[in-house]
Amino acid sequence: MIPMNLVENNTWLALIAALAYLIGSFPTAYFVTRRMLGKDIRVEGSGNVGSMNTYSLIKGERSGKQAALGLVITVLTDLGKGVLAIYVARWLVFAGYNPTAALIIAGTFVILGHNYPFCFRFKKGGRGIAPLMGILLALNTPSILVWGGTLLLSIFVAQRILVGKIGRESFSSVFSVVGSQVTGRIAGLAITPLSLYFFDPRLFFPVLSATVLILIKHAEIIKALVRESKKAQV
Repeated sequence: MIPMNLVENNTWLALIAALAYLIGSFPTAYFVTRRMLGKDIRVEGSGNVGSMNTYSLIKGERSGKQAALGLVITVLTDLGKGVLAIYVARWLVFAGYNPTAALIIAGTFVILGHNYPFCFRFKKGGRGIAPLMGILLALNTPSILVWGGTLLLSIFVAQRILVGKIGRESFSSVFSVVGSQVTGRIAGLAITPLSLYFFDPRLFFPVLSATVLILIKHAEIIKALVRESKKAQV
């Protein structure tokens, strides 16, 4: 016979998973672009329901300030989803479940909801970077600096090696490198769990599971990079 407390614990963990997924499923970028442009972000630009596509679409039709406003709203709201999912897992800790398992589940399912929202039939969504930032802020606030520093270093090193130039004329030119240097971003994302492990080992598994989902969402981009690399070698 299965112990009653085990059943109860698993029920609470399943509830956390469901709540985190629902929180993650709120499509911020979709509503921001609908409000500011009257367009469906799923069929515009890259089709990605995320902050970078939101910024690009608004900047293409409105002023840079409005694009920055749309970006900030989208990033902060998506970041808030990650924070809220972790706090839900912590608020329900009185139920007696394993807190580490709960944090891993909350982080994993909020990213799943963001990347594959039920309201878009589990197809269109973001790539999960902003919610992951929220997860880090909720778990260990200073860790966002370690994560962000690792990611930016990887991006700018890749830009220097592959392109040989980093535009420093304005914030916009630097920001464009962050958005366009895909190779560096993917490499940085893959490295960040390791750098966070040395900062605080407790962060490793919650961040690792979320990062794997983010990299899966980058699968098509990774395949395209591999194809380009093979062509260059021919």
